[in-house]
Amino acid sequence: MRTSARTGLQQEMPADPYAVYRHLALREFGTDMRLGLNLAFYRTFAVPAIARLLLDTGELTERTRKRADDTGLFMYELIAHGPDHPRGRQVIAALNRIHRVYDITRDEYRYVLGTFVFIPTRWIDRYGPRRLRADERAATWHFYREVGRLMGIRDLPGTWAEFEDWFNAYERANFGHDEAATRLIDATRDILANRFPRPLRRFAAAAGDALLDEPVRLALGVPRPNPLVRVVVHLLLRASGLVRRLRRTPESFFTPGQPSRNYPDGYVLEQLGPDPVRSVARR
Repeated sequence: MRTSARTGLQQEMPADPYAVYRHLALREFGTDMRLGLNLAFYRTFAVPAIARLLLDTGELTERTRKRADDTGLFMYELIAHGPDHPRGRQVIAALNRIHRVYDITRDEYRYVLGTFVFIPTRWIDRYGPRRLRADERAATWHFYREVGRLMGIRDLPGTWAEFEDWFNAYERANFGHDEAATRLIDATRDILANRFPRPLRRFAAAAGDALLDEPVRLALGVPRPNPLVRVVVHLLLRASGLVRRLRRTPESFFTPGQPSRNYPDGYVLEQLGPDPVRSVARR
């Protein structure tokens, strides 16, 4: 990877980029990454074409909790094992099977992949116990480029900086409000609430709205949050990052096959995802 003054990416890739990203996502920044990945998912609702497709599948409105849990388990299975591990390849095969029935454009695939790269990273840099290092960004980029390659996402930009430029331009050109986004956000608010630190959960709806930047808020049809709520939420999140920086205790919350609300006895990969996959027409 070439050096980029704007991103600070180092020339050398870590010897084991999957191990570096695994440590970030499952240990050192576990809480931050979990919330960042959830915000990445919500951000896709701001693109009307994506929001309408998500709504029409019925998964997020009819099987909300299972759809959310399955998405998270797919992601963390990939992170825990890496896309080149047999279990990771099984996840990729399942994702390809699920998505191939939908008419998804190449740019939509690229954009959704980009949300997983940039949104958690921006969250960590702002609220985490420290900012990511250049080698950690390189590991993140390597992980998602490989996931994209295995999912057949072609023509990804060659560098982090080029991809981020493309990502930002895509949002400027495609963000907009659609009733589908409002229905999706209303159906999934409780999921985001459970991702907040415990002291914030009773205020989760207001806190979640306060975390949305203005273009996303407008696209989702979310009312403007009270300025005081916004200030308090940001201060509490920064304080949480400082406490975790001082504590320096690695976090760990994912074990493959672990029990969850939808899978009280644990799960096997074959249980994850819709069955059957329901095809829908684009509108």
